[in-house]
Amino acid sequence: MTTITELDLEFDFHDAVSVTHFDDDHYHAGSTVQRVDFIAEYNDRYHFIEVKDPDIPTATNPAAFGEKLRSGKLIQSLAGKYRDTLFFRSVQDKADKNIVYIVLLSMQALDPAMLVAKQDELRRSIPLTHSDWSRDSATTCIILNLEQWKRQFGDGSVRRLSEGAE
Repeated sequence: MTTITELDLEFDFHDAVSVTHFDDDHYHAGSTVQRVDFIAEYNDRYHFIEVKDPDIPTATNPAAFGEKLRSGKLIQSLAGKYRDTLFFRSVQDKADKNIVYIVLLSMQALDPAMLVAKQDELRRSIPLTHSDWSRDSATTCIILNLEQWKRQFGDGSVRRLSEGAE
């Protein structure tokens, strides 16, 4: 079983061929490249995964996060992380499979309609396709809350460490 921890969330990537903690300063040696948190490799695709967890029990200013989301600044940051990660992986010759960009936005107070609107905004900001490209930059990008993540990848795919053992 391959588990990765991001702050208060533990992820189980048992089906992945490999998982890289991509947002590792040692790996990037001081580079200013914006990067997603994890890259999970499967036989036929990569998952670029970014985790935002304003519901973490130690959060100091969740209201500021909500404002960043509403203003569009968070979406621009998420798009930049994707594009820089794609650039880095392309130069490494590690963008040879379909890519799915997944953002986990663990924020219970988030209205489902806003989640869908922000997902559409992220797709436009990346962008996923262009008429001059020989292939799409990503198969899709999705923004999921914690419940949606569990429905998509299984109940045991993520757990909050502060809630104790399951």
